[in-house]
Amino acid sequence: MPLPGAVDSVRGVRRRSCALTASPTTATRFGPADIALLLVLASMWGLSFLFIEVALPVVAPLWIVATRVTIGAAVLLLIVAIRRVALARDLRMWGHLALLGVMNNAVPWTAVAYAQRSLPSGLTALLMAMVPMSTLIVSVIVGLERITPLRLIGLLVSLSGVALIVVGDVDDLGRLLAVSVVLSATVLYASGTVYAKRKVSGELSPLALATGQVLSTAVLLIPVALLLEPLPDLGELTPTIVGSLSALGALGTGIAFLVFYSLIERVGATNATMVTYLVPVVAVIAGVVILNERLSPAALVGGGVVVLGIYLTQRALPKTPAEAFERAHR
Repeated sequence: MPLPGAVDSVRGVRRRSCALTASPTTATRFGPADIALLLVLASMWGLSFLFIEVALPVVAPLWIVATRVTIGAAVLLLIVAIRRVALARDLRMWGHLALLGVMNNAVPWTAVAYAQRSLPSGLTALLMAMVPMSTLIVSVIVGLERITPLRLIGLLVSLSGVALIVVGDVDDLGRLLAVSVVLSATVLYASGTVYAKRKVSGELSPLALATGQVLSTAVLLIPVALLLEPLPDLGELTPTIVGSLSALGALGTGIAFLVFYSLIERVGATNATMVTYLVPVVAVIAGVVILNERLSPAALVGGGVVVLGIYLTQRALPKTPAEAFERAHR
């Protein structure tokens, strides 16, 4: 899962020649290396759900997220140092970054981890594919976007897909609550994206914004985890669990950010958003093959319907890297 809203600042920063190289806005053909990057990116974001599922039996959700953002922040800080990117320098901006960390990382990631106690990782990923739709709804409500007939059709199609996903769980209140938690997390992601667009867009380079957001989340969440959850039992932390947590932080929260922008620079923003459709596919396949999860035919069809709805709402293709990231985040 990427960092929603973290790179909405591309529009303003590109005009000031920040550390990020200006990315092409026109799509170019995929070469073998570009296809490989796309698959790697989809794998890093799609496998995040599997990594959480592996750690859950031993590590509490709060500690999963605290570990994730701590490792992710360390990776991003290293990248910032190598690229010599300036971080935020005033308290006002750090306040915005801290709030974004709560809205985009701490609360939704923890909520999703708790929900995965009741939901298979693949099913959770299918539900999280609703993030672009939630972003559209919030943006329309606050006046940043307008609803068109095609977008309305796409929204209704995606909502019908969600209904198909949960149709088999109508008698299980626990699973329905978990589904509601995941969908609520998508709305919080969307709200964070809109907040970032209004408050921090153009103020920092995307890398500095993402680093500040993840670092703020780590600083805020570790004390909360210490207060509310016991520390994981070190004796129960198998190499598989340690590896999953490390990959969740280093890959899904750190390196994936750079891969996404490398892909934009190589093939354009439009092609880069294809990752939107691949992430839930990776998550479902990983859940079935590695975790032996079983999803109902209705859930699989519903996931496809959700993706179809997203496609319909995104027929107006993104023209900038910022728009591409908004449409690619989960």
